[in-house]
Amino acid sequence: MVKVVTYQRLTDDIVTAPNQKDRLPANYCWKPTLGFRFKADLVYAGAWLFAQGYWRIGVRVRHRSVLRQAAGRGYFVYGNHTQPFGDVFTPMRVNQARRVATLAAPANLSVPILGRLVPYGGGLLVPKQLHQLRAFHAEIKRLIAAKEVVMIYPEAHVWPYYTGIRPFESGAFHYPVELNAPVFVTTMTYQRRHWWPRPKRVLYVDGPYWPDQQLPLKMRQKQLATTVRTVMMKRAKLSNVAYIHYQQQKEAQP
Repeated sequence: MVKVVTYQRLTDDIVTAPNQKDRLPANYCWKPTLGFRFKADLVYAGAWLFAQGYWRIGVRVRHRSVLRQAAGRGYFVYGNHTQPFGDVFTPMRVNQARRVATLAAPANLSVPILGRLVPYGGGLLVPKQLHQLRAFHAEIKRLIAAKEVVMIYPEAHVWPYYTGIRPFESGAFHYPVELNAPVFVTTMTYQRRHWWPRPKRVLYVDGPYWPDQQLPLKMRQKQLATTVRTVMMKRAKLSNVAYIHYQQQKEAQP
């Protein structure tokens, strides 16, 4: 039997953390200290090893070789957000030889046991307070300059096994535009198995895509967002089974 999930808006939170509205402490620091780096190296190495085994068994990755076109430079990866657990490890599996920082909401810190490991395992926590944006911005610039990878899920909220592509804002593409960095796209698709009800997961990698330097800043962001969304929607059509059925529920009238 197919599970049915109801929603009102495509921006709804389907999966929530214990403290969904958590914010980072005012003095939170993104720049890694020596002690932080030591712990982070250990945690990230363990997560990376787990990712290789976990995804090798459960997911097929197609066209990962396109990432070679960004050899010698940092880049951004945008993906659809449909695996509450797996999306933590997807970037490590896809970008095997590169260290990946994945943008994450502060609410992830409230997840029992694993939440406290998020910053050490590559989670780049997104601030909600304006005074913290400068330090956050500086850390992203440092990562790209260090030839690392920044993973972004522009849909923001995870919808398990969702086979469509939800709307996302062009503001999510501010950083690759400002840094003139290449962008890749990963799209998780769900395909029917004849012998098991849970669908086969096939992840497609596309790119690179570049900001159009001939356009004004805001138009560059919009152009890049449109390109990424178009690629995701094309790949999403390869999904041919709905493991979870999402049904829109009308909002109650005031």
